[in-house]
Amino acid sequence: MIITHTFNPSIDITYNVEQLQLGNVHRPVQTIKNAGGKGLNVSKVLLQLGADLKAHTYLGGENGQWIERQLNEIGIPTIATHIKGSTRQCIAINDGSKQTEILEQGPEISQDEQHDYLDNFQKNHNHIDVMAISGSTPALQGNTSKNHVKSILENSSDSYNILDIRASELIDILETKAPVHCIKPNEEEFKTLVNESSLSDKKIYNSLKAHTLFNDLDVFVTLGDKGAIVKLKDKIYKAEIPEITAENSVGSGDATVAGIAFGMEKFYNENEKIIRLALSCGMSNATQKETGHINPEQAQEFANKIKVELL
Repeated sequence: MIITHTFNPSIDITYNVEQLQLGNVHRPVQTIKNAGGKGLNVSKVLLQLGADLKAHTYLGGENGQWIERQLNEIGIPTIATHIKGSTRQCIAINDGSKQTEILEQGPEISQDEQHDYLDNFQKNHNHIDVMAISGSTPALQGNTSKNHVKSILENSSDSYNILDIRASELIDILETKAPVHCIKPNEEEFKTLVNESSLSDKKIYNSLKAHTLFNDLDVFVTLGDKGAIVKLKDKIYKAEIPEITAENSVGSGDATVAGIAFGMEKFYNENEKIIRLALSCGMSNATQKETGHINPEQAQEFANKIKVELL
């Protein structure tokens, strides 16, 4: 069983326009509306991979009802904690060359709602193989994001726990020694984690080898079209990916997390297979118009072309 957590879901609306010009009226050539939030994107890709999963999330208002209907329609088993506030919307305007995003902050979660979420999590699972916590945390009444995330992690200390959150918050969580087993920073996030303004493969390798923040931790450092450098079970690998034509890279990191989660559950002792699966899911997502979507057959073709070298 794989569990995902999305504390700050959203309705993701993408407007594709011919050319974005500030101050002008635009009529989209295409509008795409999705149940979004990083953890829900992970859940959608896991569903396409055939995983046994459940998705936990906060949902409120008409937006929350719309997301819940969408998740039910596509078949994601969802345990929603209903809140008084309204789930947010996030807008992306894409003109083919650049994407402009407007991201709402999300509602405040009351202390009772936080308690209900944790209670729902505790009573709905007997055994968890892999758990993924992804994305931002909305305002929490009488609480901090760090304590909220930590409470979820500590209630699933026996599972393989993946944490994909803002780098500054990630540092705080890792320093508490909470049961985190894997992180997936991109290049900019990794710079924050190691306090570097620029990176080379050698710097990444040395940091993964020696930095105390990464002790006993699997780390997938994704580098866009340059592939990834991965620390997995205390071995470090360089992965090179084939060239692709990207349609929409939003959500590719979430698809990669889904690949890590599924790979860890199915192929725990096969490091290179896990790396290829994770990166191929991210690549396949980038070729799709819809966020949190892959083509499993295409992902397998990509996986066969990924070069993985033990450093």
